Amino acid sequence: MKQYKLTDDHLKTVIINAIYELPLDGSMVVEIKKYVKKRTNPQNSLAWAGMLNDFSQQVEIDGHKFLPESWHEVLKKNFLPEKFDHELTLPGYKKWEELPDGSMKLVGSTTKLATTGFSEYMEACYAYGSQEFGVRFSTNRG
Repeated sequence: MKQYKLTDDHLKTVIINAIYELPLDGSMVVEIKKYVKKRTNPQNSLAWAGMLNDFSQQVEIDGHKFLPESWHEVLKKNFLPEKFDHELTLPGYKKWEELPDGSMKLVGSTTKLATTGFSEYMEACYAYGSQEFGVRFSTNRG
């Protein structure tokens, strides 16, 4: 399978020529879709090294503090997109999976967010932390 990212007129010509060379016997499929960039490693580091640690260190509920991994699960449940959105998520994204007993299991992952989706997710988490718990975030969000 060949994939091309449209970046200039020359590449458009290459793609058009590749299409013309395809057999017309119904054995090929051509799919054109919008490119969505996956969340970046610096975005992921900002979440784990900064935001989740800030939640873990600063928030106490009923005398208990929680690990960053626990906060990660709570924030995913509350702020991941509910459904696939071609602007915010990567193909194959889903937040919930139905179990045989009819209950729902959280299967959504920040690894399936596009850069825009991850930015929106992080902003929602920051707002939640500062408004609900008074978290003062240590990392630069810019």
